[in-house]
Amino acid sequence: MKHSQFEHWILDDIALSVDQGKSLEAHLTGCKECRQLKTGWDASRNLLTTAILASPAPGFTIRWQDTIARKYRLEKVRRFRLTLAGLLMLAFAASLTYMVASGSFLHILANFFTSIAQLVIAITNGLSTLGYWISRMPLAVTLTAGFMLFGMLTAFILTAAFTLWNVNNRKQLAHEIVSD
Repeated sequence: MKHSQFEHWILDDIALSVDQGKSLEAHLTGCKECRQLKTGWDASRNLLTTAILASPAPGFTIRWQDTIARKYRLEKVRRFRLTLAGLLMLAFAASLTYMVASGSFLHILANFFTSIAQLVIAITNGLSTLGYWISRMPLAVTLTAGFMLFGMLTAFILTAAFTLWNVNNRKQLAHEIVSD
């Protein structure tokens, strides 16, 4: 027995001719599956038409509009940042292309490496001079200077750590306003 035509008649809300209606009724008396389908569909249609719509909580519309406005502002800022980053990348790529094409990039690169080398040499000379003068001092002076330097460094680190801890664990004062 073919059920597809009868299933379409049951599920599609179309007007049936008298012959089609009789054929459907005759089929429903003999077919348990189609009878269950019709009963289930009638009950579902009844639930769909008589369902009570739930009303939103008070202030829902205002909260929803605020959320949409906030998301719109965030999206606008994100687009601005992406556009700005894209323009900066484009300017960087264009300037890099120009420097490579004109040959000035190699001069800039050479000057950079020369500056790094001169900095390393200057630091080495300064440390050598400092070592020379420290070796000329009496042992008591160098130990005293070392202990003082170590003490000041420790005091600075502890002060910085305490300040960061205090800022992180700071209680909000009564006159301050919470910001999101």
